[in-house]
Amino acid sequence: MVIKNKVILIALCLSTVSVLSACSSKNAPDEYMVLKSAPLSLPPEYYLTPGGPNADLDEVNDPQVIAKRALFGET
Repeated sequence: MVIKNKVILIALCLSTVSVLSACSSKNAPDEYMVLKSAPLSLPPEYYLTPGGPNADLDEVNDPQVIAKRALFGET
């Protein structure tokens, strides 16, 4: 019983030492290093559409017609 406990204790110590030595490598990646990149930007004519943004809805006043056009396309 005493020999079994000593073997378990030695195995535990050896595994702890091997795990801790693996964590101390000098060439590990730095997880706190942040790479800077260029900011995102919109194209200069992003909001321009042919005929304007609401050209197809200029003649419509009924919200139901607008909703139908949005859901099912042009009718």
